[in-house]
Amino acid sequence: MVTFALIAEAGPLESQAVLLVRSIRRFAGAYAAAPVIVVSPRADRRPSKAALRAFADENAIYLEMNISSAVPEYGTSYRVHAASRVEAMTPDVLVFLDSDILFARQPDLTLEDGMSAAARPVDARGMCTTGPGDPNDGYWRALCALCDVDYDAIPFLTTTVDGARIKASYNGGFFVVRTSEGILQRTEDFFRRSVEAQLMPWRAGKQAHSGHGLVTGRGARFWGSSQACFSLAAWGAGKRVQELPPCHNFPINNPGYVTARGMLEPIKALHYHSLFGPGGQRDLCRRLNLPADCLGWLEAQLPLAESRLGGDTSL
Repeated sequence: MVTFALIAEAGPLESQAVLLVRSIRRFAGAYAAAPVIVVSPRADRRPSKAALRAFADENAIYLEMNISSAVPEYGTSYRVHAASRVEAMTPDVLVFLDSDILFARQPDLTLEDGMSAAARPVDARGMCTTGPGDPNDGYWRALCALCDVDYDAIPFLTTTVDGARIKASYNGGFFVVRTSEGILQRTEDFFRRSVEAQLMPWRAGKQAHSGHGLVTGRGARFWGSSQACFSLAAWGAGKRVQELPPCHNFPINNPGYVTARGMLEPIKALHYHSLFGPGGQRDLCRRLNLPADCLGWLEAQLPLAESRLGGDTSL
């Protein structure tokens, strides 16, 4: 059985989460009726009453947690902690998603024999390493040593957009895992170790763009660390990660990639980041290979903003 899970919080994330849940129910085909768990990780950022009604209307399970993040400035840390907890309580296969994902067709979530997880390679090299001599290689070797992982056990792969050959690192917005393998729980353990050791992939001054806005300061210095920890948690334990094809978790925030591949790929799940906010992106959507019914439905939802849900932004 496949279970979907995602995070919803007051503000942009709750509108994104509602859109994601609705897209699963409408366009995920054989998985449209699968269990969907919506996690609220922080007491001071609970979704609005309107969002809770929307989740209930779609028969999604709303789950409140009170998570103390290892590094609260790094918003992705709440996903790391929440994913670990949900993995521990979920049978079979868990698909943990960023809130700014949208399904357009039935995805292929089947894990091949011998595969423990599936994910798409990162878009670009970023904080990854191409191997010895790379400026980022010291971080990866230090993380491996900290987590008792053989550096050489991490294979190489090719990034989705810029075609760089790097040590395996995957986009954190779309993970498929066999829950019995405990990969997400091991990811959280490795992440906590890295925070305690103050091991950060970026220097001061780093800025990062997320689906909910600009990330700066200490949070930006940890940017990408959760993905590195996932790679070590999987490959370092002798597990194997299957690559999701480009039509899954398709990165529409990269204009060049959209131009080159947007109409070629029969997109099954797109990752839109902040592009569906105020102002809408109707022209962008029409440059993507989306089914007509999904395109029409999506255009009717834009621009995406919390005000579309109505009501207060807190309980």
